Amino acid sequence: MKTEALRPIIKVLEENCVNCHRCIMVCPVKMCNNGAGNIVDHHPQLCIGCGECITACTHGARIGIDDFDAFMGDLKQGQEIVAIVAPAIAAAFENSYLKVNGFLKSLGVKAVFDVSFGAELTVKSYLDYMKKKKPPTVIAQPCPTLVSFIELYRPELIPYLAPADSPMMHIMKMIKRYYPKYKNHKIAAISPCFSKKREFDAVGIGDYNVAITSVKKYLETSGKPIDSYAAVDYDNPPAERAVLFSSPGGLMRTVQRYDREITGHTRKIEGSPEVYHYFAYLSDSIKKGFAPVYKLVDCLNCGMGCNGGPASGNKGKHLDDVEFFVEQRNQEMRKKYQPNTIWKKLFSRNKLEKILDSYWEDGLYTRSYTDRSAIYKQMVISPTPEAIEAMFVQMHKKESADRLNCGACGYKSCEQMAVAIINGLNKPENCRHYTEIEKSLRLEKESREMLNKVYDRTLTEMYKSIEGLKALSGQIGETANYVLGSSDVIQKMVENTSSIHTTLEQNAETVLKLNESSKDGKNQLREIGGLIADVSEQSDALIEACKVIGDIAEETSILGMNAAIEAAHAGEAVGKGFAVVAGEIRKLADNSGRQAVEIADSLKKIKGLIDTSKESSVRAQEQFDRTASMIDAVKNEELRIKESMNSQNSGGTQVLDSLSEINALIAKIKDASAGLLVSGEEVVRNISSLKAM
Repeated sequence: MKTEALRPIIKVLEENCVNCHRCIMVCPVKMCNNGAGNIVDHHPQLCIGCGECITACTHGARIGIDDFDAFMGDLKQGQEIVAIVAPAIAAAFENSYLKVNGFLKSLGVKAVFDVSFGAELTVKSYLDYMKKKKPPTVIAQPCPTLVSFIELYRPELIPYLAPADSPMMHIMKMIKRYYPKYKNHKIAAISPCFSKKREFDAVGIGDYNVAITSVKKYLETSGKPIDSYAAVDYDNPPAERAVLFSSPGGLMRTVQRYDREITGHTRKIEGSPEVYHYFAYLSDSIKKGFAPVYKLVDCLNCGMGCNGGPASGNKGKHLDDVEFFVEQRNQEMRKKYQPNTIWKKLFSRNKLEKILDSYWEDGLYTRSYTDRSAIYKQMVISPTPEAIEAMFVQMHKKESADRLNCGACGYKSCEQMAVAIINGLNKPENCRHYTEIEKSLRLEKESREMLNKVYDRTLTEMYKSIEGLKALSGQIGETANYVLGSSDVIQKMVENTSSIHTTLEQNAETVLKLNESSKDGKNQLREIGGLIADVSEQSDALIEACKVIGDIAEETSILGMNAAIEAAHAGEAVGKGFAVVAGEIRKLADNSGRQAVEIADSLKKIKGLIDTSKESSVRAQEQFDRTASMIDAVKNEELRIKESMNSQNSGGTQVLDSLSEINALIAKIKDASAGLLVSGEEVVRNISSLKAM
């Protein structure tokens, strides 16, 4: 017979998942999660619906699936629906829980029933079964999550599951059987648990599983809070202490009404992982004869019971805050059935029993369970120890010390993680130890690759360096030869500089002498110029004297002419002699005049020559002055050249000294370059050897 598939009750919002594995960490069964990809998905067929991942996920990547939208849609379409409300409603809506009934009826719900009354019927069914069958122990099954866990992962415990319906199934069957008016109505359960819908599928009753959180959200967004509705009582008889069923130990406390010693015979356990650890090893304890110690196992998946269910909206609240209003309701309901007098208490108890009897019949509320372990075995293989060891090798867990069991991957142990990887439900990259080793190996690989690149680049550069060193060695030799040649040239230049320096010193002495001579010549020219000026003045005086002589000669000629005239007057005897004298005077006058004229002409020529000489003397003096200035300039320049040559001579000596030092350094550099060349070749050999390692 084919096992009916479990419906999905959790949805993964891939866009919100960050692959943090927190969902795996809190999951009691682990293998329903698939962390092999970039997100953590889940397999509905392996999921027990505990809802722990919904609460644990801080990214909103997992949400519960309920029927609120379908419920509201069908109501709007006129579908006839009745509602059943879980006892956890008192914790979710505190003092306003009866107003939820008013809200539901305002939507069109025809009737509202209290699941707490179904819990009263459940206790009656349990006690009837235990009285008739006397089983070694009874595992309570109000929690569909724990039922799924046993069916899937611990089917050996199915015989111990109470073969009776949960409180919700009791109330649904009660409606169908004892409220014919609503027999054909669909039933909506206002529930704190997403996995209740699976129970509906298993039993075949129930149409809508409406999460309390969805009701709260609707009220918050509708603008009409719960207090705006009227408080409406349930349409079924009131429950008594079974209103505690949503709290841990609620079943046990309800059974106390019939068996005051029940606490000593009850294993009360709830919350993950404690309850799953208990069931995981319970069958082994039974086989060993250590169990069952208790005849009743009052168990719930959630630590706060159904009051803190994943669809309750109470996650994160303090336990006392959650249970306060449930306990308050418990006191109220017990007062209805337990007046003060003993007889009335007895009567009230009988009254409650009669009411329960009227809604209970043998066989109505029984149920069976399905062994779903084949699904798990089909989807998850159990690897051999060898396969696990092989996976450990792949995960870099060769030594026991490498199996940290740190839980960072979300699993309880490295072995569980290895099993998940073997089944394709995870990958080594999600193991912290693996990623650290891989990171180290990757870094080592990258370092090796980088080193190889460095080796190759270094070898290339070293080869270039060696070639460069060889070329440098040759260049150093050429430089040494060039420096030696330069030394000879500079040596000759220094010697030539010294010779020039000597010549310049001689030239300096000659220039100094020439400067002195130019000064003497300049002075002599000035004296000659003065003499020429004196001669010019005296020649002017001679010319004047010649002029005077000419004037005298002219007057003498007149005198002679007068004497001749007087001689003619004197007669021949006297005048003859006087005439001779007059003629001589005239001759003298004529000769003197001619001589004076000639002298004057000569003097004028001499005067012209003297004037010319004077002008030439002046020009010569000016030229000599310029020559003297030039000689002074030459003297000064000669002195500067002499000083420069002194510096040049000294610098040449220093250059020769420096060249000697350069020659010594070049010799050292040549030796060092030869040693560097040998070292470079050794480095190349070492790098090649290192790369080959």
